[in-house]
Amino acid sequence: MNKQRLFAAMPLLLAGLSVIGLAAEKINTPEQSMPHLDGILKQAVAQSPTMISRAIDLELAEQDRITARAGLLPSFVGGASYYKARDEREDLKQLGMGPLNVTKIYYNFAISQPLYHWGDRMNYARMGEIRQSITQGNFQEAYRKLAQEVRNQYFRLILDKVRLERSRFYADFAANQLKQGEVRLQKKVVSEAQMFTIRMEAERSQIAAERGAFDFENDKTTFSRLTGLPPLRDDEIPNTIPPVTVQDQAIQQSLSEFLAQKDLPSAEADSYRKLMKIEDVTLAITKTRLRPKFGVSIGISQDEQSYTLNTAQKYAVQSLFGGVSMSWSIFDGFSANAALRTQLAKIRQMRNEYRGLTERLAQQAQSQARLIGFAGRMLSITERYLVSGEGNLQSKKAEFSRGVISEDDLSGAQIGLYDSQIAALGARADYYNQVCEFLGTVVEDPVLRNLGNK
Repeated sequence: MNKQRLFAAMPLLLAGLSVIGLAAEKINTPEQSMPHLDGILKQAVAQSPTMISRAIDLELAEQDRITARAGLLPSFVGGASYYKARDEREDLKQLGMGPLNVTKIYYNFAISQPLYHWGDRMNYARMGEIRQSITQGNFQEAYRKLAQEVRNQYFRLILDKVRLERSRFYADFAANQLKQGEVRLQKKVVSEAQMFTIRMEAERSQIAAERGAFDFENDKTTFSRLTGLPPLRDDEIPNTIPPVTVQDQAIQQSLSEFLAQKDLPSAEADSYRKLMKIEDVTLAITKTRLRPKFGVSIGISQDEQSYTLNTAQKYAVQSLFGGVSMSWSIFDGFSANAALRTQLAKIRQMRNEYRGLTERLAQQAQSQARLIGFAGRMLSITERYLVSGEGNLQSKKAEFSRGVISEDDLSGAQIGLYDSQIAALGARADYYNQVCEFLGTVVEDPVLRNLGNK
């Protein structure tokens, strides 16, 4: 049922997706090079608990819009009753007549239509449409934030997997060191104090490996709850994050396009502009509070009426009626003027806050662009360390095959490579996260296209 609600609401979002700019085609995001992540993001639209709740918000907004529009449409009211009665009339008793069995039918049906209300009924309908539009924007922003969290958690699973592999390798290495140390202790090659350090390191590394496995399983469960999908198997989680191409030029171009716009397309700014529209419409409604309102109605009714001095003698009367009505609040103790001044002050306040919001968003976009630059520079360093670690391991393997170095030296090189891989993967994930946060601010995150595919 939840999925049906979501898919029924999806067409409401298509109009809002036009804000995704051309920069989304030029800036790479992780799902473009990781098809498995892309599939998860698409499934999360319908299966994530977060998005199911937001889909219900869309349904509520649609019903709110219909309610707001109802004031423009005619209303039909009616009621009817049919019952049998036993009437005892005093005038008939005097004539020697007993009680009368009578059938009574009453009904009243009427259709009313607002005729002229100075546009306030139309403005109420507009307010419903604007609120629905805000909810649609909130839905898109909720999915973008969910997608960013899914990306972060997916990267974390990859890093967890590599860290677990490293901790297990190091635990085996430390256990082997312990075995060798115990042999050397028996031969009195090492002291008891040296063995204490070796034993503690072996125990610590074993705990670290077990804790790494525990954290890995917990993170898979967390990821499952986040996306609404079954927990991932170990073989479904990649062993690496693909290398990242630094995209400084495309980022700067996107930033320039964002800052050049008169009204920033940010989801937060767009929502605030719509809230200001609601206040403008509320102002228009407030101005009509002391004006006369006109309506038209037609209907039919049936009742009983007495036409003689004998009020007990009644006859059924059918009435077909129609006409124009007017209601006019002529004086309300100056509350309408106070409401008007309050609304004007609120509009001024919101416009001032909007200026501050746009300045903050512009600064935020510029700061995020700079953070992307820092992340790119750090990424370059870690990538060079990774290349160096890979080269060092290959060199150690060649030396080991020639018998120049021991197996412990080779294991040390492997552990060093693990560390370089973890640092490089962390830098790649950080770069991608910074890029996606920036694209979210400038409303160019291509993940929003997943909403239009439904």
